[in-house]
Amino acid sequence: MFTHCLSQGRGLAPVLVERANRVILSWDIRQKSRFHAVDEKGIELAVSLPRGQVIRGGDVLVGQSNELLR
Repeated sequence: MFTHCLSQGRGLAPVLVERANRVILSWDIRQKSRFHAVDEKGIELAVSLPRGQVIRGGDVLVGQSNELLR
């Protein structure tokens, strides 16, 4: 489960961001604080962010065990 969002991957080494799995989300989904998605490798993901947070292009999601998703 992904619970944090880092705007544009701030504070992360560029190499870590490049290695992260990618997911493509529609604008409607990026406005929601809780949703399920599938990344580029076909892995199902759960996202639970604080209410009111919008995911923008280039943002990096951080999971409970520190996995990254861009």
